[in-house]
Amino acid sequence: MSDEVTSAALSSSQKAIEVTAELIKLLAPLAKSLLEEVYHKSVDGINNVGSKIVNAHSAGTVSNKGLIAEAQKAGSPISTTSNFLARDAELVAAKAKEYKIPVAIVGNGEKQTIEFLDRDKGIIEQITNEIMQERLKGAPETIKCFSVGENNVSSMKALFEENGIECQFIKGTNGKISCIYPAENSEQVAVLKSDYKVAHTNVEMNCKFTPDIPENESQIAIKSQIEQLENSLGNSEARGIFYAEISADESIGFPEYSEKNMERVYEEMPDAVKVAGKAFWEKQGYTVSENAKGIEITAPQLDDNGDPVLDGNGKQIFTSATVYDISETNAFEKTIKQKIADLEHDYDAEKINAFSEAENKTVFISDELSGKRAEINFDSKLRKADVAEIMRNELGYSTVQADIAANKFCYDLGLNKERYFAAPTQLDNIDALKTNIRYESDDLTIRDIRYDAVNFKDGEDTHLIIQNGDKAVGLTPAKMSETEMKDICVNQLGLTQYQAEKAVGKAIKIDKQVRSQMEERTVDKRGISEELRIERTSDNTFTVSSRNKLKVYNFSTINIEEKIADHFNIPKENARNIVEKAKKQSVLQNKIQNAAKKKKTSKTAETPKITASKGLKH
Repeated sequence: MSDEVTSAALSSSQKAIEVTAELIKLLAPLAKSLLEEVYHKSVDGINNVGSKIVNAHSAGTVSNKGLIAEAQKAGSPISTTSNFLARDAELVAAKAKEYKIPVAIVGNGEKQTIEFLDRDKGIIEQITNEIMQERLKGAPETIKCFSVGENNVSSMKALFEENGIECQFIKGTNGKISCIYPAENSEQVAVLKSDYKVAHTNVEMNCKFTPDIPENESQIAIKSQIEQLENSLGNSEARGIFYAEISADESIGFPEYSEKNMERVYEEMPDAVKVAGKAFWEKQGYTVSENAKGIEITAPQLDDNGDPVLDGNGKQIFTSATVYDISETNAFEKTIKQKIADLEHDYDAEKINAFSEAENKTVFISDELSGKRAEINFDSKLRKADVAEIMRNELGYSTVQADIAANKFCYDLGLNKERYFAAPTQLDNIDALKTNIRYESDDLTIRDIRYDAVNFKDGEDTHLIIQNGDKAVGLTPAKMSETEMKDICVNQLGLTQYQAEKAVGKAIKIDKQVRSQMEERTVDKRGISEELRIERTSDNTFTVSSRNKLKVYNFSTINIEEKIADHFNIPKENARNIVEKAKKQSVLQNKIQNAAKKKKTSKTAETPKITASKGLKH
């Protein structure tokens, strides 16, 4: 379960790594174009190159002719790279001027060619790197996300709320759920995710569930086997039998040593069973003990390919090597502990079977850290919310701890997950806003790209989560330029320029539609233009308001369009648009936007008081 709460990414110690990874993604396309088309011309051939392009449009720190002259002075070939976007070429030229190196830019279209001296190749690469870093810093990343397990949604939301950070949840077509949050809270979220893992570990270790039912025969037999294995850990006879069985296993492929080497082994360790080098034991999954002495033998020296190394006369070179007996490894302990773990798993499975078959199901809950205990009388109506409440009231768990423990209760006792987790509160934040948005007009090249719209209490802008396979980015059309959004789509989603253009076009369309659903521009029968505000307030009701009028309507009202047209003195067609827009709205989204407005109004109201206090002496 804890593996599901990894992100995409976001511990505070990972922030620098995250930036570096994104930089590499951004840098890759430009660096590739910079290197793959570079070619060199000798100084003797410079005039030929110049004659072909001398008439082309030229910019940069020097002209084509100027670059040729610089090349002749420096005795350096000219390198060139094509397919640069015009804006990138301009940035390269500007930085080249700072570094005082000559570059020429050829072409007057969207794609241009940059020419530079071969001696300045390293500086050009540095310039490219700087441009990508600046672009990364400048990209207005407004939201971030990470994956979370479906049954962890409640606890993760509680953790965010406890710390005053807004989040939303979206379930993708692949079944994975993403937790979306404002990018400005990245560092705080990194701490929260770390806290969540700690809470999960503590609950997993300390919270125990013991069914009050007798052990069945299978459980008793398994328990006996576990006790025997635990006793064998200190039994030298059992250890000897194990070593003998390992030695006789021909499938392992133990290394063979010369008779002389084996004599040396038995001289130093008469009880040795099977010896091999440290690398061999590690390959078998075992580790050599820290206090192992080992035995030095003579072995052929091998090269990196495993072939014998020969001296100048063609004779094999020998060197010393250290081997360790199996008794100097953890092979016995590791094997026994693995068998015990397997049996414990079998015991738990039998316990679940016995619990499901028992008529009276009482479960004792205990927290080993606090020593507190509780009791649950189980029945088929028991749900996660019921168990979480007991955890809070009886064990003193926080909301997050109780939610994690309630999940564990289901897994440990093998309950019916569909029935146990069935509750509207579990997924109340998933698909709450517009999700998996599709249009018939979507371009074929972006049909597999998913769009989800989210909003936060701290702002009215709509954020779009765009997913391409396992990659996801957040765009905010109201605060980002088309160029910035295209850059992100290309460099972080891996889209082509064409796909990025279509993807951003769709993002802008979604944003406009979300905004337009909140209002209707109309001209009344007197010829006065007015904007009517539309707000869905519940599943069945919505309001329409103007500057001096507000009306509440029910979708089931007969002739509702005529009534709206009459109340606001507008054409019936506009009234019909209002009803359709109200139906498409999200009640939750409206509540979020209203909360944002109230927050802004509250801050505005406080401003005069703060201003008035300036300059007062105490």
